[in-house]
Amino acid sequence: MEMDTIGDQEKDQVPKYGLKLALNHEYPLQSKQIIIPSAKQMFDMMPLTTRYLKYYVGKKISKKKPIMDYIHMISAQRMYGCPIGGIGGGTIGRGYKGEFCRFQLYPGIYDHITVPECQFIVNIRNTNNETIFQSVLSTYNKPKKAPSSWEWNLNGADCQYTALYPRAWTTYDLGKYGVKLVCRQISPVIPHNYKDSSLPCAVFVFTATNVSEEHRHVSITQTWTEIPLKANKKKKHLAKLEMERYSEENTCGVSLEQKVGETSCTFTVAKKKDEKETIHEGYCLWNAAKTSSYVWECLKKHGKLGPDPSLTPPPPKVPDKSEGKVEEKKEKPKKIYKCDSIGLSSVISLDPGGTGATEFCLAWDMPIIKYKKDKKIHRRYYTKYFGSDGIAGASIAAYALKNYKNWEKQLVEWQDPILTNSNIPDWLKGALMNELYYIADGGTIWFDVAEEFPEGDPRRDFGLFGYLEGHEYRMYNTYDVHFYASFALAQLWPNLQVVLQYMFRDTIALETEKCRTSLYDGKTVKFKIKDSIPHDLGDPADVPFSNINAYNIHDVSEWRDLNIKFVLQVARDHRLLRAYSAPFNTDRYRSMAYIDDVRAGTEDDLYARATGQAAGAGEPVVAAAAAPPAPARPKDILDLLYRTVEEPEELEEAEAPELGAAVWDARAYVTDMYPACAALVRRAAAAWDKDGDGLIENGGFPDQTYDAWVMSGPSAYCGGLWLAAVAGVLSMARTLSLEEDAAEFSKLLERAKAAFEEKLWNGSYYRFDTRPANERVLMSDQLAGHWFLRASGSTETVFPEAHVRKALCSIYENNVLKFMDGKMGAVNGFSLERGRADATALQSGEVWVGVVSGLAATMIYEGMHEEAFKTAGGLYNTLTQMGLSFETPEALYENGNHRSIAYMRPLAIWGMYQAIITTPPVHTPMANGQVAKENHVNGL
Repeated sequence: MEMDTIGDQEKDQVPKYGLKLALNHEYPLQSKQIIIPSAKQMFDMMPLTTRYLKYYVGKKISKKKPIMDYIHMISAQRMYGCPIGGIGGGTIGRGYKGEFCRFQLYPGIYDHITVPECQFIVNIRNTNNETIFQSVLSTYNKPKKAPSSWEWNLNGADCQYTALYPRAWTTYDLGKYGVKLVCRQISPVIPHNYKDSSLPCAVFVFTATNVSEEHRHVSITQTWTEIPLKANKKKKHLAKLEMERYSEENTCGVSLEQKVGETSCTFTVAKKKDEKETIHEGYCLWNAAKTSSYVWECLKKHGKLGPDPSLTPPPPKVPDKSEGKVEEKKEKPKKIYKCDSIGLSSVISLDPGGTGATEFCLAWDMPIIKYKKDKKIHRRYYTKYFGSDGIAGASIAAYALKNYKNWEKQLVEWQDPILTNSNIPDWLKGALMNELYYIADGGTIWFDVAEEFPEGDPRRDFGLFGYLEGHEYRMYNTYDVHFYASFALAQLWPNLQVVLQYMFRDTIALETEKCRTSLYDGKTVKFKIKDSIPHDLGDPADVPFSNINAYNIHDVSEWRDLNIKFVLQVARDHRLLRAYSAPFNTDRYRSMAYIDDVRAGTEDDLYARATGQAAGAGEPVVAAAAAPPAPARPKDILDLLYRTVEEPEELEEAEAPELGAAVWDARAYVTDMYPACAALVRRAAAAWDKDGDGLIENGGFPDQTYDAWVMSGPSAYCGGLWLAAVAGVLSMARTLSLEEDAAEFSKLLERAKAAFEEKLWNGSYYRFDTRPANERVLMSDQLAGHWFLRASGSTETVFPEAHVRKALCSIYENNVLKFMDGKMGAVNGFSLERGRADATALQSGEVWVGVVSGLAATMIYEGMHEEAFKTAGGLYNTLTQMGLSFETPEALYENGNHRSIAYMRPLAIWGMYQAIITTPPVHTPMANGQVAKENHVNGL
């Protein structure tokens, strides 16, 4: 493809923020997944270990995977950059050195492999059309199984990688050959854009600049091959050339169909083509094991690919009748290898000083998911727009190449207000974006179920959604963990959070007769009892969303935190949905300060308050009146979503994007959720408040998210969550004008508050629980309930302000500063008696990445911004030096090792963002009238 010089290349400017690495980078800190319990911990866990081994062997005999494999744990690969692909259609990992790796095509099942035949190759030719440089665009060590003729010639020190999810930039300084090259990778993961965010594809834009004084031809080739997945049977599938369908869309490409288990998946490599280009130029079908050398030599000789003549059968020989019968020599027919790989080339022609670009798209179409134990056919969400017949790869690629500029426009409009916010530290700006990888690459599944639900149910419009607890902990929507992670969905894809809540709501009334053995204590328990929130919505290797509660270590129906975490999420979601539904398109009415200025009787009528029609609306609104008029600003994603007049502006060669529906109605949401919330609170009070003081007690086993850390009697963690949940359901009752319920929950809250303070406050912090052995144990997560109250905008005084502040100071001084000098966040438990991390349980001595973000958010709400940024920033810096980006683990240990790679809970970092926006730091005025910018806001 011949590309002329182009002008504007602003999008190729590498952003200031994000993960930045040279392509020869080596991480300075080591980290492996090695768990070393103490002798006491091993003794305590012996019964559980014995039962787990029996369960594990049973799974292996039946050729099934355990939902959590503690025998063959996967250490972090320390190689990853931004993965590619939208939400729910499967993902493909990318290494920052250029690898295509970590394939998740069947939902929730990962293959941690690198495929060397999946590559980009650059060829540079001089003015005489002679090749002067050719190399695979990767700097990782050439694998032994890589095509032998292919060359890895890049100097990693001359190349730089930047990841700011869902985009990444790789710059290649090939100035020695007269060229500078930039690859920009874009995946359609766009807040509030549900259609495009569901697409299984990525776009790669290569921009080349001629820095020599001679003409240059720069050829980019993308190659792809059949992916050797574990689930596949040993069959090869013929690559199929599918080019005709692209012609009308100004694109062309090649496709390769293979099996993923028993399901077909079609990979499509496509490119834009100009008007002069014929549809059959620049492609090649080849065999990875036998003819890869042709690909390399063809590029070196011609600068682009062409069909391999050796793979075309020769025409049959016809004897010459004029010469009569002549004995023919029998020639051995040449072996024709079946093709299992594809390639596509595009050439950029550059005059001296010129710049040009070419665009590729990789799409994978695997529209149907069918579970072995389920006769039902499940359709991925993107089939709502592109069909489920398995031939949509070319259409998806053409759509992506036509609309990726719109995607980038929306991404910039969303990200820029965050990246330019001086209240957010630089390290946090990059961390916020890059942690979002897990929304798409969390084994995520998103089904279209429009025909299964009636009007008025969000699942009709937005489907069913699920993501794993972790790549190694294969359970969908693990609810105690999603509690922390939910801030990302609730703020960026709120309708998916609403869908997830409706999915859980519908399980509350279920009760099963089927039983199983709990691995923790060996008791036989029901999978699920009535009036309880399940732990998870199933195993991807089973029938998720139908066979729920796959987790089998504890009887989760007796877990204290699951029910109340549902209530707290409803309260938080209600606040955010109201914020998104503000009636006017100005900063004032979208501000959390305005949303939270609730007057009696107007809790949900923002229109009445905004227009002065509400009772008391004539009184000045303190938060809004204090704010100066908002300056003119670029439109953000919400402006685009809720604009009422269609604007004529169109991007070059692209149709106006379909930005998705408005967020779900806040009033309808809380109305639908309230009966379930009230039932859960009443059930918890009746079942777990044994002494009738209004405060629930733990059951003397790990009955909450810390599933290896025993709580007994009243505890700071579950007791605090309980108080917040009662306050949340009370607020809902008042919103819905349910006076009797409000009176009931108000009395319950007052009794619970008194008991909580009396039994757990010791003057410096809330006690872990009431057992004497834990009297001097300081838990970092003791204020999780207060965090959610603040995030929900509650005006109810539940925890005394002085106590909250004192507890946070105690945590900062001990769990943070006295543990690894504050460089690893906050340890879960700190023993004040021993002056070190608590060793009662394995998890008490761990640092949980998501919990640290929740703690930092709580500090921000209380005006402790410096402490918050040092706590979370120290941990982020350590994770980066360990190379754990894009596979953020659940836990770190003091020795630098980790547990459970690529985990859901770290998405809690978006709780920090909400806290900063709601409670920005107060800057100190200086004598000259300027404002001092505190060091903690500038980053580490």
